[in-house]
Amino acid sequence: MEQVDSGSSWIKRIVVAADGSPASDRGLEQVADLAARLGAEVVAVFVRHLPVTTLMAPGMTAAPSVEALNDQESEVRRDVTRLLGGSGVGWEFVVRAGGPGEEIVQVADETGADLVVVGSNRHSSLHNLLLGSTAAFLATHSKVPVLVMRPREISSTVDATAEVIGGMRS
Repeated sequence: MEQVDSGSSWIKRIVVAADGSPASDRGLEQVADLAARLGAEVVAVFVRHLPVTTLMAPGMTAAPSVEALNDQESEVRRDVTRLLGGSGVGWEFVVRAGGPGEEIVQVADETGADLVVVGSNRHSSLHNLLLGSTAAFLATHSKVPVLVMRPREISSTVDATAEVIGGMRS
């Protein structure tokens, strides 16, 4: 893979959301390739998010959910290490707790990111209306462009679709 002189690109640091989903893994794969080509650094962000609805059931405690989050974090950390560790790019793994969109925007701001990459699983409009969409939140709140990665369709011969839905705001 040929590396472009990093001085020729405006993309120096990429924040990528990592949650273990197929779309997230696709985003990590593409970011590893893009960062290597541009000489950019990568900040992979895993957000520990415990939905309020998890604790609404009578007698429900946070213990099983926290254990599931610990397992998910370990799995995502392994995926990030596997996909970025051998890519030859500088990278770090950041763990935050809170709302995914808000935390990813905050990490992008704190690290001086030039691009945010997030996976999207094509939820229905009703799902997005009721539960919100991290990709939609990032597109409206990020100060830098947002690249939304779609997982590859098994039945399709077309490669994954990437949509740039965010833009630079002054």
